[in-house]
Amino acid sequence: MTVYILGAVIAYLIGSINTAFFISKILKKDIRSGGSGNLGASNATLTLGWKWGIFVALVDILKGALVVFVSRQFFGDYEYLPYIAASMAILGHIFPFYLKFKGGKGFATLCGCILGYRWWLFLIAAVIIAIITLATDYIVLATLTMIISFPIYIGITNHNFIYPLILAVGSLVIFIKHIPNYKRILKKEEIGIRSSFTKKHRI
Repeated sequence: MTVYILGAVIAYLIGSINTAFFISKILKKDIRSGGSGNLGASNATLTLGWKWGIFVALVDILKGALVVFVSRQFFGDYEYLPYIAASMAILGHIFPFYLKFKGGKGFATLCGCILGYRWWLFLIAAVIIAIITLATDYIVLATLTMIISFPIYIGITNHNFIYPLILAVGSLVIFIKHIPNYKRILKKEEIGIRSSFTKKHRI
């Protein structure tokens, strides 16, 4: 039990390293004042440009990959740890304690968890994300696909329903955080990905 608790806390702390926030500090631009007001890769792209957005996304992906990979490779006797670590890293990203629990929306960190689990699965997910995003112009629809399909895949391939239930904690919070995006899509008010790559929604 001690290993699970320590693993959960460490995964949360690693997940809570908010790349967008620290980049904002370095550039002296608070991205919470522009775009969606969110401290994540998408809003970094909207407010700072696509180069910074990609950088933020890569670091956020690495956070998820790190906690899952280490859990699987070095703590194999603790079968639930990789899934606990995944959900806790996502929660850390979304609810960083030093930012009044207001961080990003967790999608990039979820993608990192997929990478830490299976690199080839991450490549497949990346292709699916790209196809859905390019076809619809909304990455949030790719997000919805991943938060549903990844836990289901884990449950089916491992023949264990507890694993996806643990993952569903992080996935559910990601879904809730994106509800405003879904509503804006229905109202045709959501900013498309093509727009975010062609202009900045300045702060």
